[in-house]
Amino acid sequence: MFLFRRGSDFKKLATDEDCESFLKDAQEPEDQAQSPLVVNTIQPFILFFYLLLLVAAAFGGAKFGGGWFINQDKLSINHISNFSPLLEDINVKYSINHFNGSLLHENIYRQPASPAVDEAWQGLGVDYRAVIVPSHLASKSGLLESQVQIADRYGGGYPANIEGLHHLHCLNLLRQSLYFNYEYYKAQGKGAFINPPDILRFHVSECPHQLFLSCHFNYLLSSFPMNNFQTLMRNAAHCLDILRQELMCTVDIGVLGQVWWNRDSPSAYPDFNTKHKCRNFDAVRQWAFEHQAPEKVPEDYLKPPRDMSDVYETMP
Repeated sequence: MFLFRRGSDFKKLATDEDCESFLKDAQEPEDQAQSPLVVNTIQPFILFFYLLLLVAAAFGGAKFGGGWFINQDKLSINHISNFSPLLEDINVKYSINHFNGSLLHENIYRQPASPAVDEAWQGLGVDYRAVIVPSHLASKSGLLESQVQIADRYGGGYPANIEGLHHLHCLNLLRQSLYFNYEYYKAQGKGAFINPPDILRFHVSECPHQLFLSCHFNYLLSSFPMNNFQTLMRNAAHCLDILRQELMCTVDIGVLGQVWWNRDSPSAYPDFNTKHKCRNFDAVRQWAFEHQAPEKVPEDYLKPPRDMSDVYETMP
């Protein structure tokens, strides 16, 4: 900063700050009287701006941090699963369930074949008919236009099965096929245990009726020249491998601790009675029940294929 001499005194050269100060001092009295008004006018805008920032920060923190306004269950199901038409109508929720892994304390689902056991399994929806997926949700659900559709005169849409209920259907067939259950169900002669003199060829004209009776395993293989036992074994093997793939796809990463048992001679044993975070199965089962196709349908219930390129040469 430069100085200049005036007599025996030294003074600073004028700076920008000094000029601004001088201009303020030189203002008219009325200008000075208006300055508080200007300040009072600006202050509310500044306050509003800060409040806006605080609100934006709160919403941002809630959305990306605390999750106050997020349905965590919905976020999870959308992240780990493909779209399903169920999500349009129900909220898939998670809860902690305690598994019954005991070898000695059996529940109804593990007991030998009986009407009560069959009723319990039927209550899980193992033999529900196909549901109807609306046409506007077909693409999102992974269904293609080349796949089977319902005729427009009957409301349109796509017949489809809920995969989770199909897995239970498979598990039920494996249960029925166990050596200590086999004779019981063979004597009934129902479902996969039908034992006609000859295996009849499956007719396309019967497809609409059979499709919605959940006879996925009972009839589709009848187009092959094999006896009833071979058909059953193919069904069981199909079910076994479907469940294998499902268990590998949704591999459980929980751990099984071990407990001591036998007070006379303590031995270690895995504790299968573990807690799991489960979806609300009953809501899914109820949705499938309410959206089933009619039990009896007319011959023209399904649309014909668009062209032969949509028809597989062999069963997939």
